[in-house]
Amino acid sequence: MTIPYDTFKGAFLSKITEYELYGMYENGDDVFVDAIIDGYMKRAMSFSMFKKVIGVDFLVGANDETRTFNIEVDIEDNALYEIVDIISEGMVEYWLKPYLYNQENLQNILNTRDYTMYSPAELLLRIGNVHKRAHDNYVNLLREHSYNTGDLTSLHL
Repeated sequence: MTIPYDTFKGAFLSKITEYELYGMYENGDDVFVDAIIDGYMKRAMSFSMFKKVIGVDFLVGANDETRTFNIEVDIEDNALYEIVDIISEGMVEYWLKPYLYNQENLQNILNTRDYTMYSPAELLLRIGNVHKRAHDNYVNLLREHSYNTGDLTSLHL
């Protein structure tokens, strides 16, 4: 089965609002933007829990030249949509990480004594909370997939 990278890219872009990426597309930096998004996708697929739960190693069949995954496993359409949703949720998590670990934010939090509602410390706290929610959502989707597709016959109950 061949799955194009754009399947995951489209699902990811539908979940975020990133005007800089769209601006890069308009300026003709398609290859650069695709490389950034592909990096998020591959990090989401290389998450250790992902491989165990999904049971498919997409990265083994990755072809960066044609931007496709050639995998030997037959996946039903409904399961593929679920996997695409899970991976795109992981991509959101990895997209948020640079905002969390931004040097400017860290410098502001370490140099300020003003911890008001609008302080840099409050901003960093909020970004951290959003990142944690994205990570939790990614892991919960993986768990839900595991519960829905798991085979209990191999357990010794």
